Amino acid sequence: MTTTPALRIAVQSDSSDWVEITSSDDAPVKRVRTGSLGQAAQATSRSSRPVFVDLDVHVSDTVANAYAEYAADHPGWSAGTRTGVIVHPGTVATLASLLGDVSAAHVADGVTLRGPDAAALARIVDDVTPLLAARGVAVRTSAA
Repeated sequence: MTTTPALRIAVQSDSSDWVEITSSDDAPVKRVRTGSLGQAAQATSRSSRPVFVDLDVHVSDTVANAYAEYAADHPGWSAGTRTGVIVHPGTVATLASLLGDVSAAHVADGVTLRGPDAAALARIVDDVTPLLAARGVAVRTSAA
């Protein structure tokens, strides 16, 4: 029986540098900013380095609110619009589901959650990690 490697998570806000918040090795990573999970999976399959796919995230209490808030902050965006980047406005539960799919389908070795606020991204990670664990998705934890 093969096991799925643990999903690695990084964050990057508009005002902060890219930071991997899960444990990592010293191997350089390849970041992929693409419009689909399929394109990310292709990049992962061709890379000899760990690949992180960028996800622009916005989390709210309901999916409808998240869509409305994201659209208000990104004029011209609407659900289904091809933007050249994977966008996930939703709830913590829908984000956990997406991350679970990324892990299960081996789309990438890790994800970079992107958003305007570093503190909000940290809260999102804190909220989504237990939901991933409940789905059986291992997340690399920082070495203490």
